[in-house]
Amino acid sequence: MLRQTRWLTVAALLGAAVCGPAVSPAHADPAGDAQTLYCAKPGNKRPLVDTAVALGLAGRGTHDKPLKVNGRDYAVKDWRQAFPLDFGRACAALVAVRKLPETSSGWTGELVKTVIGLIPVGVGALLALGSGMLTTRKASAERAAGELHAAATAYERACRDCLIGWRRGQGRSLEAAMDAPLSALLADLQRRKSRHPRWRLERLITAIRILDRDIREADWPTEPARLRQDAQRLLDRLEARHADAMEVVSRLDRPWRWYGPVRTEHDETPP
Repeated sequence: MLRQTRWLTVAALLGAAVCGPAVSPAHADPAGDAQTLYCAKPGNKRPLVDTAVALGLAGRGTHDKPLKVNGRDYAVKDWRQAFPLDFGRACAALVAVRKLPETSSGWTGELVKTVIGLIPVGVGALLALGSGMLTTRKASAERAAGELHAAATAYERACRDCLIGWRRGQGRSLEAAMDAPLSALLADLQRRKSRHPRWRLERLITAIRILDRDIREADWPTEPARLRQDAQRLLDRLEARHADAMEVVSRLDRPWRWYGPVRTEHDETPP
């Protein structure tokens, strides 16, 4: 009886030694399980197939069974069961390439993507704003230059008609035609003077006033030769003042440049 008990004990110990590993739970592998779950996602099916083909682990199959091994087509699930080592290799490679994202940094990645996506939008908006501002400024500059050009040209024409009329003894009757153009020109220059103080436009304004006074108060001689000489002298001064005004027009048309005082010379001072 004692001998039988001993044999039963030995048999039980041998059975535990042989069968124990078969029924013991497998060791946990969180990293491997995470890779498997990642690769098993529906969205990673196509990238996993591409990875397996690229590594030479399988060929291209059909749409439903995209992997081909030894002439047989496999679905991804069936291929994983039939070739677990190849599946593990392809899955590990896919995870390594994608740097398997962590849950805690997922929002950071989305934020970076959002910011990167907004950069072209922001740059485009700034370019559009800058372009609009430049267009507006250019239009404003062209309008200002055009207004002064028209005023200066109208006054120059009125003065020239008057001086040429004096050669024929008709200048006095044409002086009244200088009034409105003079007022428009001086008003325009006054506006530019306040906006561009560095240009010192008060000198040009003073020179135009002196010229206008000299034309109106001229003591015209009756001798034709002296009359023509005096008229020509005033015409020369008129052309010089008109050139000065055109210089201001040119500056208004190109406002992005830096300009100093307008050089205006006059040989008389106002009374």
